[in-house]
Amino acid sequence: MKHAIFIYGTLLPGLRLEAEMHGARLLGPAHIAGRLIDVGLYPGLLEGDGQVTGEVYEVDDAHLARLDAVEGVVPGDRAESHYWREVVTVLSGPLQGQQVQTYVYNLPVDGCTSIPHGDYRRYIREVGRES
Repeated sequence: MKHAIFIYGTLLPGLRLEAEMHGARLLGPAHIAGRLIDVGLYPGLLEGDGQVTGEVYEVDDAHLARLDAVEGVVPGDRAESHYWREVVTVLSGPLQGQQVQTYVYNLPVDGCTSIPHGDYRRYIREVGRES
């Protein structure tokens, strides 16, 4: 089975975990509703006002299972998961209006820095961080 997945952080091309996306098919750039926070070496997506910038890819079941492992998803146990995969609606881009999956941050966010513009690539350039 094929799945459309929205990515917004270190899985993006040119960033630290891009190799995890090898074999996925790019469907296009996109924005979704939400807000980003800096949780250390990567961003976290939360519900909220604003838009998050990213890309949508098509992956198969095996690839999705690998991504779940990278993102710390514990199948069937949201309470123990670092991120949780949820369905969201694409707000803009060639896939506007389509439902896709993405990883939502699932741990406490006390002390985390907001990324107000919702673009992780831009943020790491602004703060001078390596991906």
